This record gives sequence, C-alpha cells and structure tokens, in this order.
Amino acid sequence: MNRRLARRAARAGLAAALAGAAFVRAAGAAERPPVPALVWPDVAQRIQRDLAASDVAARRAAARAIRSLGASDGARLAMTAMADPDDEVRLAGADAAIRFRAAGATEVVVAWLNAPDARLRREACAVARALPDPRAVAPLARTLGDADAEVRASAAAALGHQPSADAVAPLLGRLDDASPAVRIEVVAALARLGDPRAVVPLVGKVEDSAPDVRQAVVRALGDLADARASSALVLALRDQSLDVRRNALAALGRMRAADAVDAIAPFTRDRAPAIRSAALAALGRIATPDAVDALLAALGTGDDAAAGLGSTPIRDALAAAGPDRAAPALRALLGGSPSPQAATSAAWVLGGWRDKESEPAIVAAMRRGVLPVPAALHALAATGADADVPIVLEFITDVSPLVRAEALSAALALLDPSRPDGRAVEPLADALRSTRPTPPERARIARLLGRTGAPRAAPLLVDLARTKEPSLRLAALEALGTLGPAGGAQAEDTLLEAMRSSDAAVRLQAAVALSESGSARTRDALMNRLGADDGLDRAALLTALGGTLSRVPSDAAVARLASQLNTSAGPERDALIEAAGLAPIEAAVHALAEGARSSEPADRRAAAVLSAAHPGDSAATAVARSLLGDGDATVVAQAAWALGALGDGSDVARLEPVARGPDFDAASNAVAALGRIVARDRAVPGAAAQVLCPFVDEGRVYVRANALAGLALSGARCGDGSREIRILSEDSSEDVRAAAARALESHPNEADERALGRCARGDPSGAVSLRCRTPAPTPTKTQHVLVYVVPGASESPVPGAAYALLFADGMVRAGTADRRGAVFDPAAPFGEVTLRNPSALAR
Repeated sequence: MNRRLARRAARAGLAAALAGAAFVRAAGAAERPPVPALVWPDVAQRIQRDLAASDVAARRAAARAIRSLGASDGARLAMTAMADPDDEVRLAGADAAIRFRAAGATEVVVAWLNAPDARLRREACAVARALPDPRAVAPLARTLGDADAEVRASAAAALGHQPSADAVAPLLGRLDDASPAVRIEVVAALARLGDPRAVVPLVGKVEDSAPDVRQAVVRALGDLADARASSALVLALRDQSLDVRRNALAALGRMRAADAVDAIAPFTRDRAPAIRSAALAALGRIATPDAVDALLAALGTGDDAAAGLGSTPIRDALAAAGPDRAAPALRALLGGSPSPQAATSAAWVLGGWRDKESEPAIVAAMRRGVLPVPAALHALAATGADADVPIVLEFITDVSPLVRAEALSAALALLDPSRPDGRAVEPLADALRSTRPTPPERARIARLLGRTGAPRAAPLLVDLARTKEPSLRLAALEALGTLGPAGGAQAEDTLLEAMRSSDAAVRLQAAVALSESGSARTRDALMNRLGADDGLDRAALLTALGGTLSRVPSDAAVARLASQLNTSAGPERDALIEAAGLAPIEAAVHALAEGARSSEPADRRAAAVLSAAHPGDSAATAVARSLLGDGDATVVAQAAWALGALGDGSDVARLEPVARGPDFDAASNAVAALGRIVARDRAVPGAAAQVLCPFVDEGRVYVRANALAGLALSGARCGDGSREIRILSEDSSEDVRAAAARALESHPNEADERALGRCARGDPSGAVSLRCRTPAPTPTKTQHVLVYVVPGASESPVPGAAYALLFADGMVRAGTADRRGAVFDPAAPFGEVTLRNPSALAR
C-alpha cells in the first residue's frame, strides 16, 4: 500500500520538522526486513537443477520460483521452462518471461497458438502483447479465427501492440466478430495502432448493436483524431447510452472538432452532470471563438452557480482553452455587469493562469461591487503584484471569516522577504490588536510579519515570541527565522533564549529559525553552548548549527564538531556529522573524508550523504566515489545517490555495475544518479537513451521508475517511444506508470498524447491519472530535507528502518534510516517529498 507519508519540514533552510510534523507514520515503511534484494547464486542453480528433474511437481515448483530471481537469471530460466513438455511449467515460464522481458520469448510461443489447450493459446497472445515481434503478426492474425472467444480477444489485443502496419488489415476483418468482447478488443487495438485506414470502417461501427462496442468505437475515433469521423461522432450524441454520448463528446474534444461546436453547446445544459461536464470539457479543448462564447454563456449557471472558490467543470474548461483565446473575453466580462457567480468564475480562471495583465480588471470589478471580495482576493494571490499588498491588507480583519482567510492567503503569496516591504508592518500590527482574528489567524499574521523582510517587524515578533499562546509563539519564532538578518541581534538573542525553553516544540522551532537566519555571532554562541554541559537540547542545538554553518562556515567550528565525534555515540553522531558536513569549506570535506574511513558503517553512510552538500568540490566527489566500492550495501546505496548531485560523465561507468547489482536500494539509487548525470552532461548526443533505456524493463520497481524519470529529465526517448507508451498502459506499479507519464510529457508527439489521454481517462490510480492530465514541473533549485521515518507499528522514529522517498523530479531514493531514525538530503529537488514503500516491498 502506497501512502503519502513524508512532508518537507520547515522551509528551505535545514528542513527539520516541528514536533508532531517531524515524525511521519509509514504503513509501507518497515524495519529493514531480510530484503530479497540479494538472491544467493545457489538459488538460481537450484531452480535450474529442479527444472531438469524427472518429477513434474518439482519442475512446476521451480518454474513458479523463477519470478523471485534477478533479471538475468530469471529471463534465462524462463526460456528453459517454456521448452518443458508440461503445460503448467510452460505457462509459469511464460509468465516469468513477461516479467523479465525475455528476449526471444515471443518467437517461442508462436507455436503455442496451435496448441489444444486454450490456456496456452491465450498465454502465447499475452507474451506477444508484452514482447512485440513483427514475426508474430501473421500467426496472431490467423488466431483471430480461433473457436474460443477469449483467445480471439487476446489475439486482437496482442496485434494492437505489434509495431507493424500489417496488423491493421486482419483486425479490420474482425470488426463484425460475433462476440462483443472480441469486437471491443479489435476496436481498442486499431485505436492503439493509430492507422488512418481504420477511420472509415470504425465510422461504420458507431451504430453497433452493443452499447459497450459503440462506446469503444467513439473512444477510438477520438484517439485517431481524424476529421472524417466528426459527423459520425455528432450522430453518436443522440445515442440512447449515456456512456456513449459522454465518450462521443470527449472524442470530439480530443479531435478539436470546430465544426461540432453547435452540436455540443446544447449539452452544456443537459440534466446529466457527466454529460454537462463532458460537453464543457470538449468546448474547452476546441477553444475556437464560438466555443469560448458557448463557455462564457454557461458561466454562473448550473453547477457553477453554487460553486465557491474551487474547481468546477466550466472553470476547468475555460482554463483549458488558454489565456490567449479566453483572457480578453473574461476581462471584458468583468468590465461589464455579470452575475456574482459569473464574475467569480472569470476571476478564478484568470487567477489560475497567473495572468498579471488581468490584475487591474480584477481590482476594478471588486471596487465596483461586481466581483465578490473573496473571489477577488483569491485571484490576486496569483495575479497580483507588490502594489496590491495594501489592497489585500485592507481585509485581514474583515467581519467575514472567508474574506479574512483569502486576504491572509493573498498576503502570503504577495509578500516576499527577499523584497522587503515595510508598508505591511503597521496594518499587520493593527490586525494583531484586533479582536476579530482567531488564534490560527493570529499565527498566520505573525508569519506574515516575517515575510515583510522589514527590520521594524523584529520588535513586534520578539514580543510575540514570549507570549504564552503556543501557536502564536511558534509562529513568531518561525517568522524571526524568515525575517533573516533584518531581525538583527535582538531577534538572534530571542531565538537563542527560546533554545532553553522547557517546551521541545519551542526549542526545535527556535533551532530551525536560527538555522535559517543565524549569523557568525549566532554560530559562536551556539559553539560556546555546545561545549557547556548544562542540559541543553543538543539535537536542537546541532540543528541550528548545521544550517548556520552552511551560510557562515568556520574552520574552528568544524574542527570542534569533528573532535566531539571521539566521545559521541548513537544518534548524536549523525547530527554532528551533518552539522559539520554542511559547512561549504575544505575543513568540512576533510571531516567527511575522515568519516568515510570510519569502521562504523553508519558513519560512512552519513559521510556519503553529506558529500552531496558540496557540488563542484573534487574532494567531496572523491569521497562519494570511494564509498561506491564500500563493503556495506547501505553505504553504497547512499554513495550512489550522492553521485547524482556530484558526478559527471566519467561516473557512468562506475554506477552501471551498481545499477545491475543485486541490492535493490543501491541499484535504484544508482539509476537515479545516472539519470541526473546524463541530464546535466549532454555533451554526447543520445547518451541518456543509451545509458537509461536498458533499465526501463528491469524487474525492480524503482530501477524502472528512476530510469524513466531520468529520460524525462533529459528529454530523451527509447527508440520511437513505444516502450514508454507500453509501460504507461501495462506496468503493474503506479510509481513506474507515473514515471512513464513524465517521460512521455517531456517532448510529446501525437502517439504520446493519445497514450496520455488514455491514461488520464482510464488509469486505475488517481495519482497516475492526474499525472497524465497535468505535466509535472521540473524543479530548478534544491533544498535541505530531513524526514523522520516511523514504521506503522512504532510510535517513534526507528533507526535502520527501510524507506523510499519520491522527490519532486520523479526520482526515488531508497535506503535505511540513520541512527536517529531520520533521512537527510542536502541537495533535494525543491518541492514535495513523499514516502513510498521500501524498495524490497514495492510492487
């Protein structure tokens, strides 16, 4: 079971989470099990021996066990099992051949298409479907006449996956098969092949006797996107089946059938919500002037009339039409006298586009009373500029809780501490003195004071940092960190004082704030405290030191931290290595090199992780490279991950053996590193595909996912891209399918767009369907991230717990938690971090 379990802690400094948020519970995370990442050589030998046994039961058990092997042995022994005289052994071997992408398997099973047992004939089709081979087209075509309808359907599906135009004619010949199930597979196969010869015959099936077949036909015509099908799809809008009508509308939208707008528009008022939504979505995709006019006419009506500030079908449709085609009309609408509901939707769409040119129209409509204030503020959060901050702040003490909430959100979006704005300080201070804001709102106002970046906000925050209201105090401490150097010595002293609090949450928040804002003066004060034995929270102190040293490093501080390793043990060792290793100076890298020579695997693992904090430093890169050959697989895994941030083209040869090795975590991280390296180093054309494509069919889930994510980063493809399309539709892992969607989105062609459309409509995973609809942005900066891993049966972080983290660039990092039960990454792509199932449990 995959769940979203990790949160980026704090903000972009040293990401340590606040109490409660620091510890993330993972149903999928586990204390490191006896990982099946290492399959002993004698296991493959035993299976090979048993496959040659005279006892058929032994051969059957051995064939079923092939799936537990690695890719190389698994593919070889699958081919052996497929040659067995026993049907059960052959079926298990074929199943393993599909899993391991065994070369030559389809050629072997072609003979099974004439077998007496229908199971063998179906399995032969399944192998040919998974492992296409042009030589299978003719035998599969003959199998379309099989007496068993399931076999015919399997043969049709297999033909749809063959990279040959010769598959089209035999499929067209079976459009009138007696079985609706077979006709559906034939239609789907023709859509997948994308050959225009299929359009006219499919048009003739729009009135098939079976509703499910008609639904498949209109969907296929939409995928083929041929204008010749437009009139037939308009005819299908009268079908008695709601599903057929809905799919016909969607197909017309995918075709961008401008000639169908008049036929589609009446369905925006249909009684069935699914039909209304499909009609609106189709008009949004067509996006001609008359389609946009039809959408504007629907604003504020039906589902849109009762909507708040969230998504609605009409808003989504206008957003899909795009600002170039719809923004002028929406601005003109705000300049008129629309209903409040229509004005709200217009502003929502303009805000979603972040259309800065629309800001004056939004403000003017709000001032005239045409546009409700919450809707205006919601839009200004995206479209506004510095000049709108005073407008937004007018409403933070409004009588309406909804208006206050939107005003605070807009202020959060518009205020940027890197651009100090003293105008906001007094209105925010007045808001804190008002009786209207609730305690959570007061905390948000305090955070906004930090985002002003104005020195005169510091005294206010210092006072709030001593309040007895817990949420307000924590917010003020966070704001002092956000304020940064503008807070001055008074802010630093307040944070240092809070480090002595009896409340662990206060200490940790003060530490995080200091890690983001502390100066050399703070660094020296923290170092003095580190040497005193006065019961201080050393974990919080080291958190503060790590972030501070990453900005204001000191040779003396690093040396002192390194010396404390001589007397420290357990979790504190990881915190010390982290604090020292973050300093961007030679002394820190030297300390990491010492750690890399430690007899403790946990020390070497920490050194590998922290080496990534020093991109461009040859000595740090040497540390990671040296640990890539470590005798401990957990160290190798983290060294491989670090090389993703540090390495260059010369590291490809070092990482490839690890990527093909037996350890799941090390292999996954090595492929991620290869992906990031080839995305950075594009000196050799085609290098990304050459390096990564051999791994996209690997048996291990995160190896496949990282290879595909690497292709996405590089904008590279495996051949004609058909492998990525196949993986998107067929892989059993939602992580792999999501990564395949990323790869297709990088430079989509017509076939890619059809595949993404099928995924968006039909993938069983909501997360994958969303990824296929919405391209993932590529992060452009990095951050420090600290995540504590709490396995499902535990109440606190567990040292050595197995984990896998999905980062914003699509890469998955696998490994084991450190002695604190934590995972640290000094160079994580900026964005969300999600905890996934450990690699040995990923499916």
